Amino acid sequence: MSLRRRWMTAAWEAFLRSLDGGWGYIFLFFSSLAENLFPPLPGDTVLVAGAVLVGMGKMTFLPAYLSATAGSFLGFMILYRLGRYWGPALVGRLPFFREDHLERAGAWFGRYGVWVIGMNRFLSGFRGIVSLAAGMVKMNPRVVALLALASCLIWNALLMFLGVWAGIHWKLILSNYQRVVFILLLLAAVFLVIRVQLRKRKSRQERE
Repeated sequence: MSLRRRWMTAAWEAFLRSLDGGWGYIFLFFSSLAENLFPPLPGDTVLVAGAVLVGMGKMTFLPAYLSATAGSFLGFMILYRLGRYWGPALVGRLPFFREDHLERAGAWFGRYGVWVIGMNRFLSGFRGIVSLAAGMVKMNPRVVALLALASCLIWNALLMFLGVWAGIHWKLILSNYQRVVFILLLLAAVFLVIRVQLRKRKSRQERE
């Protein structure tokens, strides 16, 4: 995570903790919506921070979950509509949406079809690209809406439950901070090794 992104995440989390009443839910909604339109914004991290506050009893689960899901879904559908009606004119003009990313999303659609929509929330960094590309290839809006909503519901539920668990057990987590950090570093190292090996294998296959 870049220094700028870490700073933005910390600032948004601090702002979320400072909100009272319904403003926290409104902020979750707009944070989730904006993350689709401006990918550098840390929407998922803010959602987890909100879920932690739910676990600590400072927010309520259902309003937080529905607010974030509504924002995620609306953001996806806005980009879908933009792609459907103005797609070619937007290529190369929208920030954070590069042409090579659109080509990659198009290749995914060619290989996996509409199921890419159902997996879009799990494709961090490509969510907006997927929705824009879906509009550009004129996918059925009802199918897109149904699969996008399902993806938002599932992904946000996973993040919410993770954050709520952390909020409930925050004292335990802090008391075992060093152990938690060690485990996270170990997992990161394993992930890095696997990623390097996959890249090497892919490189060998391309040479063959």
